[in-house]
Amino acid sequence: MEYRKLGRTGIEISAVGFGTMRLPTLDGVFSSIDIEKAKAVVRHAIDNGVNYVDTAYPYHLNGNSEKAVKEILADGYRQKVYVGDKLSMWVCDTYEECEEFFNGQLERTGAGYFDIYFLHSLDKNFWEKAKRLNVLKLFDKLIAEGKIKHIGFSFHDKYEVFEEIIDAYPWEFCLLQLNYMDMDYQAGEKGMKLAAEKGLGVFVMEPLKGGQLAKEPPKSVRRIWDESKFDMSPAARGISYLLDKPEITCVLSGMNEISQVDDNINTANKYTAGHKDEKELMLYARAREEFSKLIKIPCTRCQYCNPCPVGVDIPANIDYYNMGYMYDTVEHAKNFYNRPFFDNKRSTNCIQCGECLDKCPQHLQIPDLMKMIADEWAL
Repeated sequence: MEYRKLGRTGIEISAVGFGTMRLPTLDGVFSSIDIEKAKAVVRHAIDNGVNYVDTAYPYHLNGNSEKAVKEILADGYRQKVYVGDKLSMWVCDTYEECEEFFNGQLERTGAGYFDIYFLHSLDKNFWEKAKRLNVLKLFDKLIAEGKIKHIGFSFHDKYEVFEEIIDAYPWEFCLLQLNYMDMDYQAGEKGMKLAAEKGLGVFVMEPLKGGQLAKEPPKSVRRIWDESKFDMSPAARGISYLLDKPEITCVLSGMNEISQVDDNINTANKYTAGHKDEKELMLYARAREEFSKLIKIPCTRCQYCNPCPVGVDIPANIDYYNMGYMYDTVEHAKNFYNRPFFDNKRSTNCIQCGECLDKCPQHLQIPDLMKMIADEWAL
């Protein structure tokens, strides 16, 4: 496993880290983690060199991922890894609530302290709220108490907001959404380079765009990859593209099968910074252009929008819609969308309440999208 220096922290992080947003589940229920399988998968990753485990309160809903991390890292595994968590501004409304929330995270994870801690999912509004609640003062206190070892922020907004935040506090790292489809999205590659120039480590989330880039690609994209000199899985293509960039410290991957762990570790062992030449990078540019024609809605299936008050499975509706157009199987996808098992989760049930809008890090107009899908696809 390759290890990369995390900015000015003095620690080294495995080039691939384990994100616990998409742990294996029981019967496909997002909030119900298959803890024995999750334990086997994450520990296999650690035993093979992964030394960073990343969690957050919204993952698998209401702290379930954090609780799973406590069980996964028992039996001496906590001492083998750096543990990261995040302060989600939408769950706190006062300074005191922020501190109480943080202490709850320490208890749920059983970590004792957090090696890595983020101010979570910042956009302009959450950043203003964080300043209003004196969260940076709280971080100073928690760092002084030894409860946080290293501090950073995760980001979901325009580059100009990123510029403002990065200079507002002595951050040591940031977490950005980057993949070969999203290099100009939100802070993008420009933000990645600015962070590296300022000496910050760079973590990457959504390296496979919510798993979309890990699937067997459409025929038009597959023809492009046939020209590549590298024979690799779709997931490896996405991960290796990021590992090629020296500015990136750690690519966070949400793995739920041991086979996925092995593929990612093999990729990290084989492909280091600078391994792709200009010809290879041009293939990515062409694949990006082709995928852009096919992907209708840029959802990453992060699940932050769930639970919906009336039970609509927002990411599943979008996934059916995207997959139908990406793989030219619209009628097949429509059939799944209209099957009885999906009745209570279908976008036709959306009441346009807008509760999901502030939760979406991609800033999608979800009620409008649910209506669009219903209008186009419902029988």
